[in-house]
Amino acid sequence: MGVQLANGQTYYAKRIVSNATRWDTFENLLPAEQMPAREKKWQKRYQKSPSFLSLHLGVRSEVLSPKTECHHILLEDWAKMEEPYGTIFVSIPTWLDPSLAPEGHHIVHAFTPSWMEDWQNLSPTAYEQQKEAKASEIIRRLEKIFPGLEAGLDYQEIGTPRTHRRFLGRKDGTYGPIPQRKLLGLLGMPFNRTAISGLYCVGDSTFPGQGLNAVAFSGFACSHRIAVDLGL
Repeated sequence: MGVQLANGQTYYAKRIVSNATRWDTFENLLPAEQMPAREKKWQKRYQKSPSFLSLHLGVRSEVLSPKTECHHILLEDWAKMEEPYGTIFVSIPTWLDPSLAPEGHHIVHAFTPSWMEDWQNLSPTAYEQQKEAKASEIIRRLEKIFPGLEAGLDYQEIGTPRTHRRFLGRKDGTYGPIPQRKLLGLLGMPFNRTAISGLYCVGDSTFPGQGLNAVAFSGFACSHRIAVDLGL
């Protein structure tokens, strides 16, 4: 029937939509002891995927060959593919739209799976030191496909699971839910309605799951569902 914000302000409505993760929605926004049986079952079927260590780099254009592709995946050891920091994903959006960066520069977004546990209980100084150390390691590895990358750096921002938790409101900075065991495709993901009357969910905790396109679809589907439920 309503939502109370952190500043105490309260809004009431016929329908409430949560775009927080289901962990946040049913453990934090609502009393955990009142979690519906359906949600308890969902939590047994799904677990949190890792978060990411993200590097947003500004580099001089001469660092990248004109034949460089927009997207890359760097994996030196197949046995470490699913381990934290094992796989590095790279996106260079300025190959598609040069206007995104100042003239003579490119944006390189590099990210790799990372768990919140690696970033807990650190002093501010230790946290910054670890960020710099991990970033240097990632850049060193990227030098294999982008020689001279470090020397061509003009700008660097580092994001950790703590960053994703703080600024995106994600439980442990997670990228979203993944099955704890093999499920039948996407059909195991719940739709927008919940066991609580008047409460709906959108985002990667609902069908069809993770990713920009999937999350956008969940929002479209939820608005349609609410309109039907309201008789519009």
